[in-house]
Amino acid sequence: METFDYIIAWIVYLIAAVAISWLFWKFAKRVFWMDLAYVMQGTFMAVIFTPWYVLPESDVLAPAIIIFAMDIVTIETMAGIRSLVPMAMAVIFIDLFIIIGIAAYRVRKVRRMLDVKKSRRMRQHL
Repeated sequence: METFDYIIAWIVYLIAAVAISWLFWKFAKRVFWMDLAYVMQGTFMAVIFTPWYVLPESDVLAPAIIIFAMDIVTIETMAGIRSLVPMAMAVIFIDLFIIIGIAAYRVRKVRRMLDVKKSRRMRQHL
């Protein structure tokens, strides 16, 4: 594959992936609980945007999900595992990041609500 063709393929893939991510987010935030929608969107984006090497000895990158599918089809089932490792690490990292963010948001929200209640009580005593 020529360098120009490779760049065009990546651009087309990224445009399509962004469009599908946007559509998935629009669907997920309406159907699912918002925190679950965040986790699902993060997982989805980690799966479709994680790159990996096409061949172990080359510098050419492609989406890991495509490498996984092609290795299973063309080589053997166990060959697909090499692209699942970085994808699994990306999913774990982004899900932990999102869960920590959700927990921090909820703690701040509860503290803010308690501060509002405390200030209302203080005003009532004055």
